[in-house]
Amino acid sequence: MIMEMVLLLLSLLFRAVAAATKDVSSCSCGFLDSRTGKVWTDAIITYGNETDELPPDALVTEDYQHPYEQNWNARYRAGAASRNVGSNDSSSPGWTGNAWTLSIDRPTKHHAVVGASIRSLRTDIQYGTFESYLGPPKAGVGGSVLEMRLQYNDSQTLAVSVMNADAPTDAWTSFLVYGEWRGSRDKGLNFTDFGNSSYNYQPSPWGLVPYRMDWTDYQADFFIGDAKTRSVHSGETGKPWPVTPSTLYMRHFSIGDMYTSEGPPPNGSYAHVGMVRAFFNSSLMSASDHVSYDARCHQSGPTCRVQDTTLRGASPFAPAAAVPYKEKGIDYTKRWPAIFICAVCIAASTVLLLHALIKRAPWKKTPDITSSANDSTLSVTPSSYFSEHHGMADAAQTPGTGTPGAITPAGARTPRPRSEFASGWSTPQLESVPMPAPYWRNSLEITPINDQSSFVGLSIDEKKGRFVEQIVDKTKQPDVTVKEVPPLAAAPPPIAPKKARVDYLAGLVALASVLVTLIHFCLTFLPATEIPYTHAHYESENWALKIVSPYLLTFSWIGPFFTSSTRFLVMSYLKSGNLKGVAEKTVGRTPRLIIPCAAIAALEYFCMQVGAITWLEYLASVTWSTWPYTSNYVTFGHFISEVIELMYIIPNAVPQITFNYCIGVLWTIPVQLQNSWTSLLAVIIIREIKTPWKRMAYYAFCIVMHWYAMSWGSFFWAGLLIADLDISYKWKTWLYARKHVYYPFIIFCILLAIGSPSIDLVGQWKTWNFNTLEYGVHIHQASGHRIRDSPAYGYPPYYLPRLTALTFSIGFHLLVELSPLVQKFFSNRLLMWLFPHILTLYLIHGLVFWSLGSVICVHLSAHGVPYWANMLVVATCCYTVIFGCLPILTPVIETLGKSITMNIWRDASQKPPVRRKTLFPFDAGLLADGERNLASRKRRKAAEAGDVERDGGEIEK
Repeated sequence: MIMEMVLLLLSLLFRAVAAATKDVSSCSCGFLDSRTGKVWTDAIITYGNETDELPPDALVTEDYQHPYEQNWNARYRAGAASRNVGSNDSSSPGWTGNAWTLSIDRPTKHHAVVGASIRSLRTDIQYGTFESYLGPPKAGVGGSVLEMRLQYNDSQTLAVSVMNADAPTDAWTSFLVYGEWRGSRDKGLNFTDFGNSSYNYQPSPWGLVPYRMDWTDYQADFFIGDAKTRSVHSGETGKPWPVTPSTLYMRHFSIGDMYTSEGPPPNGSYAHVGMVRAFFNSSLMSASDHVSYDARCHQSGPTCRVQDTTLRGASPFAPAAAVPYKEKGIDYTKRWPAIFICAVCIAASTVLLLHALIKRAPWKKTPDITSSANDSTLSVTPSSYFSEHHGMADAAQTPGTGTPGAITPAGARTPRPRSEFASGWSTPQLESVPMPAPYWRNSLEITPINDQSSFVGLSIDEKKGRFVEQIVDKTKQPDVTVKEVPPLAAAPPPIAPKKARVDYLAGLVALASVLVTLIHFCLTFLPATEIPYTHAHYESENWALKIVSPYLLTFSWIGPFFTSSTRFLVMSYLKSGNLKGVAEKTVGRTPRLIIPCAAIAALEYFCMQVGAITWLEYLASVTWSTWPYTSNYVTFGHFISEVIELMYIIPNAVPQITFNYCIGVLWTIPVQLQNSWTSLLAVIIIREIKTPWKRMAYYAFCIVMHWYAMSWGSFFWAGLLIADLDISYKWKTWLYARKHVYYPFIIFCILLAIGSPSIDLVGQWKTWNFNTLEYGVHIHQASGHRIRDSPAYGYPPYYLPRLTALTFSIGFHLLVELSPLVQKFFSNRLLMWLFPHILTLYLIHGLVFWSLGSVICVHLSAHGVPYWANMLVVATCCYTVIFGCLPILTPVIETLGKSITMNIWRDASQKPPVRRKTLFPFDAGLLADGERNLASRKRRKAAEAGDVERDGGEIEK
């Protein structure tokens, strides 16, 4: 009986309110907001406690399923269904009566989460004030987002997002415009802060809370009740300001973003919307409409107030207001001149490059010197002639009948007729004899005399800086001796050049580099094969994690990079003891690595700016991996700072460029550089320890201490030890001669190489993890206690060394050093071809995965291609492009790295030549003498023409 009375009273109350309401269609002169002084022409106002149905002339429900999400951390794809929009009695604080409910279903196995969405029919909303009562789902049901959003497209948005999160203490509300990271807590408000002195909102934030946002062409303000929580000016965002006609949305969704809402709700959830009050302008008002409005409402002014709570309904609108706005297409007619000029320049550049390529013909081998039993002459090409007989090209010879073996003395030269130079070199074989200095060094001009037997030449008197005339008698000049050479016997087989590298170590590094790219491919596209407890597309990914990954897709493969690089650093000093080799590595190591890294990083930043990596932001919702991430540098100064940081930062802190350029890749560069100095200093000390047992004890001490300090230096010390055993102690010869020691030691190396990753394999099947236990043994730097007794205890970060990686690297490196069979495998042609390209492969594989790979993966997924087929296509295309780019990019990287480094070392180690004046080889007085001679010549001509004033003032006829 009491319940019936309450319902009757509520019904009478609602009728009384309805009778007292005023329809917004009567407000022909708009709505005045007394808080800001703004006037808005149109409105949409509806209350959920007055009607169970949405006003069909203003708001509609949506049905959709997104094929992907534009979010770096979205592991689920949002959808909406009309059936998930309803109405019920809300018991939440801050509201009385019914409210609209927006529900979310359970997530599907394909990571689709179907929620609810309400949008305005009108799409012409341009600026205004928008208010709604929003109530988040209950605490603890799983994270989701209840959002009031103004949006034209992904680049034109303003939003108030209420997020309950997985843990109630993390619940918060964000106030964002386009271009701001959704996880920025400083651009929002935690539920625990609603009642503080700044906002003073006393009702529970878990109830229905009044949120408002005011939008103008230059500013956006956000409110809780009447308390302003955030104000954003158009010049603060660094992105285009939202000015496009938009649509108003009320949505409840979850995409599993760990930095915003978390979730999704495993059993579904629902949220409440109490009312919607929107006052705005229409983008369809033309200039004549504005004139008509001003003429009609200038005297009376706005007839309604935004603060009037009796207003209901929606303003009438033309059908065009429900048609989505379309941006005008780009007018290319004005760009044709620029396009034409660009096309001409590109064509000219292409032709010039092709011309240079064809002329050089790098695919053709240079002809070798050949011999024939029936031919007494030796044919050589000009290029081989110039290279093998350096200096002889400057001396032109005239064959004569001089005494065999005679030598032309230096200081004189018989000029050669110009026609001989034009016709090419003569064919008789010249005996290798010292040739005279080129005549042009002493003579600037040769003038024949009438009898053609002598020449008048101008020579430089080096003692006086001036020219002198010299008569050269041609008959007295000896000729170049020419004698026949007997036929050459068959040329001996060419001697193969000594290889500067150790092939099997080069092959080991090449294989490790390929496996590291596969690891990054899996982290990008197949995260379940690398990261435990990650959702998998297929069960086979979980089996790969438990069986294949510990051996082939483990970060332990980074270890051979470090152990083998030490050998190339210290080999020369261990052999010779010459500090010049250490000095060369010290000077050249940093630019050898940093210059190519900076160049390729700049290339990737360029790709970001032109939009080549746009689709990477959509990739997480398809691959379910949040590992790949890029962010452009703020200013060029930040880029320079990050490059310097890459050079000098301590290895246990990740360089910031890692999170911008290529996450999970470039952190190894500072590890290489820092421990290069360790290796170069260590080898100097080691070579001075002559007693073997002391030397080995010092190695053991350093390796253990570096391991305990969680330093990658243990890998470099191990590499130094292996190099020292080979170079200094010749241990291979000793082992090969003692089979009873060699074979047990090889078995030990195999067990070490296979057993180390097998420990990780066991950890995939058991609840305990060896890497976690080992990490807990080390010291926590902040507290001084063991890590297992600190809050940091857990699985170690990827940039910290692990004991299993160290033992694997030592065992595998020893196996490669000592087993001829393994050496033969790692010396195969494919790995030898790949080895010169490993730095290029290291630097560009992430760029290809995140540009080409992301585009292919997202679009194939949107077209419903099975994920296994998607991965086959992505892998094939990406690796084809990567290996196709290596021959093109490696010469560039080598030029930037190796060639520049050689020049740096040359300038640092060699004394520069004596500075020569600009006029060399001429004396500086040449110009002054020339001026005096010119003046004297003018005086002589004047004397011949007439009177000339002589010194002393006398006049002579």
